Amino acid sequence: MLNKYFLSVPIFLLIIFSCSTNQIDLESERQQVIKVLDDFILAHESKDLDLLSSCFSDKPDIIILGTDKDELWVDKKSMVDAQRRAYHTFDKVKLSVREKVLKMDKSGKTSWFYMKVDWFVESKGEKYKFDDVRTTGVLENVGGKWRIVQIHTSLPVEGKAVSY
Repeated sequence: MLNKYFLSVPIFLLIIFSCSTNQIDLESERQQVIKVLDDFILAHESKDLDLLSSCFSDKPDIIILGTDKDELWVDKKSMVDAQRRAYHTFDKVKLSVREKVLKMDKSGKTSWFYMKVDWFVESKGEKYKFDDVRTTGVLENVGGKWRIVQIHTSLPVEGKAVSY
């Protein structure tokens, strides 16, 4: 009888804790991440520095890597300052997102993504079009708010850089 008692207590506790109501709603978290990524796109198109800034973490260890050789920022302030200068020269910005892939960690605290983005920019009377800009990044949920902590944009080379 005593053996049955000791065996049933752990099973009972396992059942109780596995039915906890504190489970993460990953679909809800996913929708919040999508909202941040949508805001990131909207911020560029509307040249809204406040909205762009709100997409990024205030943590001092973020990494932002753009397509230009000198576009490496390791803090939000320097990236926002650079975007402010760029936005002053841009007359129009239009982004078209394709092939968005979003992954969520089971904990509901980390997400990573890939997007293929076509950029159209008018600046000082010139028109620029960049197709297939690969954009990848990581977002973290800190205090219930999703923010980008790492983002990388790159332009692929045509064909193969090295034959294989």
